[in-house]
Amino acid sequence: MVVFKKARWIWQNTADNIDEYVEFAFRVKVNKGEKTILKIASDSNYNVCIDGKIACFGQYADYPDYKIYDQVDISDFLSNESEISVLVWSYGIQTQTYIKDGGGVIFEITNGEDIIAFSSENTLCRICDLYENGYNKTISVQLGQSFKFYGNKTSSNVFANAVEVDKSYNFHARPNEKLVLGERVKTVVKDLGDSYLIDLGKETVGFIDLDFESPIEQALTVAYGEYLFDGQVRYLNKSNGGMDHSVEYVAKTGKNTYVNYFRRLAGRYLQVFYDKPIKINYIGILPTDYPVNVLPFNFKSELRNEIYKTAVRTLHLCMHEHFEDCPWREQALYNMDARNEMLCSYYAFGDYKFARADLVLMSKGLRKDNLLTLCFPSGLDFPIPFFSLCYPIQLFEYIRESGDSTILDQTFDTAFAIINNFKGRIEQNGLIDRLEYPYWNFYEWSPGSSGFIPRSPSEAPEKYNAYDLILNCMFLYSVKHFKILCEMRGVEFSFDLNKMRQTIHAIFYDENVGMYKATTEGQPFYTVLGNSLAMLIGLGDEKLADRVVSGKNLVPITLSMNTWLYEALLKINGFKYKDFIINDIDKKYSTMLKKGATTFWETEKGAFDMNESGSLCHGWSALPIYYYRLLNELVYFDGSL
Repeated sequence: MVVFKKARWIWQNTADNIDEYVEFAFRVKVNKGEKTILKIASDSNYNVCIDGKIACFGQYADYPDYKIYDQVDISDFLSNESEISVLVWSYGIQTQTYIKDGGGVIFEITNGEDIIAFSSENTLCRICDLYENGYNKTISVQLGQSFKFYGNKTSSNVFANAVEVDKSYNFHARPNEKLVLGERVKTVVKDLGDSYLIDLGKETVGFIDLDFESPIEQALTVAYGEYLFDGQVRYLNKSNGGMDHSVEYVAKTGKNTYVNYFRRLAGRYLQVFYDKPIKINYIGILPTDYPVNVLPFNFKSELRNEIYKTAVRTLHLCMHEHFEDCPWREQALYNMDARNEMLCSYYAFGDYKFARADLVLMSKGLRKDNLLTLCFPSGLDFPIPFFSLCYPIQLFEYIRESGDSTILDQTFDTAFAIINNFKGRIEQNGLIDRLEYPYWNFYEWSPGSSGFIPRSPSEAPEKYNAYDLILNCMFLYSVKHFKILCEMRGVEFSFDLNKMRQTIHAIFYDENVGMYKATTEGQPFYTVLGNSLAMLIGLGDEKLADRVVSGKNLVPITLSMNTWLYEALLKINGFKYKDFIINDIDKKYSTMLKKGATTFWETEKGAFDMNESGSLCHGWSALPIYYYRLLNELVYFDGSL
């Protein structure tokens, strides 16, 4: 199907530049009695202004050979003759949320049946020097670049003809909804003497929104963060590759208004550093959300209502082009994080379209070695094998909840490749070794289970000769679900689950303590996650479950992985452990609420975990939604919910 009949990919030049803003400008005349439709795609991000007003924004996260276009009705923004500006930001660097492919834009506008504008070599463009081009100031290695905007000048660059650039024409329509702009949130402003501290009242995600008056031309730095340290926003951090959560704005004398429709910021606090005090009319984050309908809920417990409501807010703030791990630090789609988020979204919003789009996007991230990339899309890649094994489970759960098995037309081959990869790695001892470079053998953020990221082949041995309980159990659990997918497709897949289960028991079970050890390497230790997965593949009984519930001599499970513990307990004897599950959720999540959380954290340690870079809004921690709903609807609970 031809999406663009006349339009071509264009850019300002063919140079491979970093952090570049290019403006494309043209005028259109329309018949107001006909609908006017804009089709547009860009690399890396775009916004469109019509007669000076923002009309649409936001490129869907895609791949160089799998391009997503938007189709937007712009009729209401147009007069009989209108001036249109298409501003495109090309990142020009690899990140965990973007694959570098060079700047470009393609657009076509139809008024009724007539094409009235389209991108070509005749389109006028120029470098937009209101932004600092080539600045390349990094927020985080995961998220990418910040920006510097000059509100004190007008662009002086001359328009010239664009050039055609070589990009893929394999277009697909956006598979979910466009983001919407919300209303300004109430703020509290405090003058600290050299800066203003702005409290948004709760975790907020969106675009920086400035409205102030300055006595002089001056450069302002606007820092943003999720928490305060010594009364200041903690926005600089040398860990995790270095982070600088700030943007810059150069003010003119007098009134300044500005909204950046490119880079989403997230946090509760802003700190505006100035040379001379300014008069603030409003400074905040303009909420930028994915449209959802929250399904009604009303539990008898006020605490559980509050936990549920906060979990819903956490999940919603982690939904934009796709599910995100956290909106503050990364805005990245990890399939393990998304597995939790998908389960919750089905019950919180009754939404399946969003999850389906993500599952298809993930299928495009199959590496040449037939495992998934770390994120989707991802230009910096340190893949996690454990996460790849979640993919067939996610597909099964999506079909179970939505009834839509047609997704397998686009995703089954990816699931098949993943399972066959691991199947081929089974060694003579019947187990799968830790994976070699470039794989990150991560399971969860707990002692002994976080692994390390090998940055070069020399940092990881060709063979570990170390076998982990979690990886081998997850393979079996994934195969169990994959076999059901095969039945749906009429595909033969032969694998002796029982034989490998017996091997796992023989090698990992410690008779002396009555639990499964985490690894064959070093001194034995035992984890809640590992023993939970052992139960999920049919090992252990209520005695093991009781030991896991007690937590004695076990490395605790983290918020992200609670789901496997709860699933294991429900499998062993759901009625026996229902109180434990609910009380465990109550305890862990009420603790965060008591500490002032407005969204739920990445780990129970909060911001000070992981070298003070822990996220205070993390999608995988929305799990109370699923389990409160599940236990209530399955009548595991006797009405106390």
